[in-house]
Amino acid sequence: MLPLARILFPLARRRLLPCLLFGMAASNSVGAVDLLELYQQALANEPTFRAARAEAEAARESLPQARSQLLPNLQGAGSSSRASTTQVQQGRPEQELDYSTSNYSLTLRQPLYRPQAWAAYKQAEVNMDGYQAKLDGEEQNLGNRVAGAYFDALLAEDSLAFIVAQKEAYLGQLNAAKQAFKFGEGTRTDIDEAQARYDLTLAQELQAKQNKRFTKHQLETLVNIPIASLAKLDPARLDLGPLQPASLEEWMAQTVERNPQMRQLNAMLEAARQEVAKAKAGHLPTVDAFMLYRKTDSDSETTINQKNTTTQLGLQVSVPLFSGGYTQSTVRQALANVDRLQEQGEAVRRALQLQVRKEFQSVVEGQENIRANEVVVHSAEQALVSTRKGVQAGLRTSLDVLNALQQKATSVRNLANARYQYAMARVRLMSLTGSLDLERIKIVNRWLVRES
Repeated sequence: MLPLARILFPLARRRLLPCLLFGMAASNSVGAVDLLELYQQALANEPTFRAARAEAEAARESLPQARSQLLPNLQGAGSSSRASTTQVQQGRPEQELDYSTSNYSLTLRQPLYRPQAWAAYKQAEVNMDGYQAKLDGEEQNLGNRVAGAYFDALLAEDSLAFIVAQKEAYLGQLNAAKQAFKFGEGTRTDIDEAQARYDLTLAQELQAKQNKRFTKHQLETLVNIPIASLAKLDPARLDLGPLQPASLEEWMAQTVERNPQMRQLNAMLEAARQEVAKAKAGHLPTVDAFMLYRKTDSDSETTINQKNTTTQLGLQVSVPLFSGGYTQSTVRQALANVDRLQEQGEAVRRALQLQVRKEFQSVVEGQENIRANEVVVHSAEQALVSTRKGVQAGLRTSLDVLNALQQKATSVRNLANARYQYAMARVRLMSLTGSLDLERIKIVNRWLVRES
């Protein structure tokens, strides 16, 4: 052991400094973090969601821009110039004239009847709803991604722990086989079989460590903070109660009504209908009320020191007569876009209902699957105990013990997989119905526990 210690100590010393540096960099993440903390970090740091939020903020400005086309418009204008004229008249001496001209006006215009502008305003309203729905969808997607990455990381940790435990069990069986062979109570075959199982777990351990590092890095990239450890899924806290609502039809109805993608498509469809109204308004007149105040100081070759002040109040009507078929073409184009969006909405509705059915069944069947796998784990543990007793009684072999260990490890992994798949099915179902908000994340977070 002493030579081995001499080898390992310098290696450990060389690795200590990077570990300490990483620990200092991750000082804000000392201790286990849970799903809620990481979701809040993702809301603040995830670039795709932040881009969607900025896009929604930019889209909100289209509403005041459209409203401005219906509100009064005040415009001022002015000009000033200096002229020099040489005036020659028959029978009169040549005359040099220098004079100034100025013109100032103020025009107030109030649209009274502008159907295109009114349709554009209503279109801006529904477009804003559409961008808000898109932002809500990105929020649902972010919660889904964070939860998925979180549970993937937990599953990778559990898988590694299972393999390490299995490796230790195989090592114990290998040592026992060697000891039995030494005293003439075992066979070389027992040693070879135990050694083969042990070597296999060594390879599986390497792969599990790689997967653990990858899933952890994937989660850290998503939330943009270093992670020391994660709160674990507590089977005792996992909600295996019936879904609320319990009916698949109610979940489907909620999805059609609340799903962000459906809301966005509905907003796009309404915006397309307003586009039809805008196109048809190309045939309609527009009416504006206006008030003009103008002041001129107009000198010329024939008028000197003439000043005028004019106030004008009136209506201006503009009637489109012929646009070369442009208006009719835009109407046909807008109607075709309405048809396109209606069909897209129907396709999305059917796809969402199919996904809801799948996740609903995953939750319901997942509850049954977890309970069934719990029974399997218990049976596998009992079988392992019985097999070891059978070996002592001479009724079972070392190979039987190895098979029992393998069966137990498989059943434990299957149970863990069933729990994580169930948890994610619940999360995806909430996401499809547009209800995966901060409060629902808090509910899922209650399934976790920080290990002391």
